[in-house]
Amino acid sequence: MYRPSNDSITNRSTDFPIVKVLILGDQAIGKTSLMLRFTDDNFNDNYFNTLGIDFKSKSIIYKGREYLLQIWDSAGQEQFKNITRTYYKKSSAIIVAFDSTRSDSFDNVRTWITNITVEIEDKIPIVIVATKCDIEGSNDNIKKGKFLAKELRLSYFKTSSKMNINIEKLFVHLVEVAFKSRTIDYGSNSFLKSQLNANRKKNCCH
Repeated sequence: MYRPSNDSITNRSTDFPIVKVLILGDQAIGKTSLMLRFTDDNFNDNYFNTLGIDFKSKSIIYKGREYLLQIWDSAGQEQFKNITRTYYKKSSAIIVAFDSTRSDSFDNVRTWITNITVEIEDKIPIVIVATKCDIEGSNDNIKKGKFLAKELRLSYFKTSSKMNINIEKLFVHLVEVAFKSRTIDYGSNSFLKSQLNANRKKNCCH
């Protein structure tokens, strides 16, 4: 059903489906690593903190059609929260992430979700994601995340960007729930089309 888009396919429809994924969570919890592991299959321990919103994209095939995942990596610092909030309603799906080695970041997950639900319609899917699950001593917060997701009736993923655990599975799930929730953007966008073509050329040459 799903595979990375390595081959060029022709969409006869004039619509161009874009799945817009916003990653939220506290500062320095691994949001950038999550994005870059999926888009670039890359991991680096020394990423700088995101200022405002960063952006990457990657295409996949879902049900025989090409979709572009437009992933927005948000800053966790307080001074950027108003900027981040403007992206809530534009999203097809939202990740609320926490660092499984830091209890304080888990404690703020519920606050992030409350802030989201005040701003958006219920139909936009929210997924809770635990990062750094390969690190010893993270089990307590991982279990807490599972219980919270069950309480709020949200999907939950345990991930590790360093070890590439559940990263692709997470983003495939986001395409699926966005499709089911009808939150995919089918509008045409020439800039994003050019990005998709660039991704195709990159994939065919490596």
